[in-house]
Amino acid sequence: MDFGLTETQELIRSSAREFLADRSGPATVRAVAEGDAEAIASLWKDVVELGWPALTVPEEHGGAGLSFSDLAVLLEELGASLAPIPIVESAITSRILERYGPDAIKVELLPQIATGDVMVTPAIVERDASWEARSAAVVATRTGSSLVITGEKRFVSFADQATHALTLVRTDDDGPALVVVPIWKSPGVVQTPMKHASGVPVSSLNFNEVEVSPSNTVATGGEAVAATEELVAAGGVARAAQLAGLARAVVDSTVKYTSNRQQFGRPVGSFQAIQHHLAEMAVAAKQVNHLAHSAAWSFTREDYSVRRAAQAKIAASEKIPALCWTAHQCHGAIGFTWEHDLHLYTRRALAWKTDFGDPAFHKAILAGAMGL
Repeated sequence: MDFGLTETQELIRSSAREFLADRSGPATVRAVAEGDAEAIASLWKDVVELGWPALTVPEEHGGAGLSFSDLAVLLEELGASLAPIPIVESAITSRILERYGPDAIKVELLPQIATGDVMVTPAIVERDASWEARSAAVVATRTGSSLVITGEKRFVSFADQATHALTLVRTDDDGPALVVVPIWKSPGVVQTPMKHASGVPVSSLNFNEVEVSPSNTVATGGEAVAATEELVAAGGVARAAQLAGLARAVVDSTVKYTSNRQQFGRPVGSFQAIQHHLAEMAVAAKQVNHLAHSAAWSFTREDYSVRRAAQAKIAASEKIPALCWTAHQCHGAIGFTWEHDLHLYTRRALAWKTDFGDPAFHKAILAGAMGL
């Protein structure tokens, strides 16, 4: 594959960098981490006006119809700036609705996702913290003309900003299903904020006999398993792309710091030990960047590469948190202070390491894809 950017991707990258430098600096990231909901709302409003939620929504549903590979270019910039917005959540759920949902759901929700009037976030994980498609314990019981949903989902990102949750449930016949559940001011849905290292809003969702229409069902049985596995794979690749951007930002800032920091009358970057650290960091960042974009390129409208997706998330989850710790060594004690921005990147890298599956989870998937 060609790793060069297309003209469209160059435009996405340049416009995103310009916007994020102005609107998503460290002050905004810190404000969101401290619970400033208005900071997210204001940033999301501007993002919607830029058309980013519509990027990969098909043209027939009011979107731009661009590819997952195009999205990865944007995600890399979002990772570099730590932008606290739910683009990943919106993009991967809209992909699943497009690929697996009935026409009625597509017609109703996809145009509204494109305009930002609707934001759907995944609700997959429960008490066992597993992203496994067959592990759902939240129950959906058929009662008359409704599905009654009861149980708890955890680690639901941007639940406060979302209007709906794409929820993995277990049905009456003990089979899995994916259901779109309205959560914005919905009776029976209780959101509880969770303290999270990422610095973005994460909640648990308690469904207390929440009634939804059976027409909100996206997929059941084996198709629900396939859809959930694809959602997790897409989320993993999206996080890998963001981690690639995060790594680039950390490498750049560490090179700048070690070039200016003087010790024993010379820049600390001139010491061989520091140079080795910087070289290893640069190589790791480039490796993850290539794997993430290769995996994103494999996501077409019809399918995706399970193997590439797993490889990208494994590499990103293992290499980039380690890269951040190496950056702390290069910065010395200053990098560990609350006032320094490096800890914001480290916290986000550690959170994204496990989001949409940790390395062990994806190694098992990779082994299965290789027939091992």
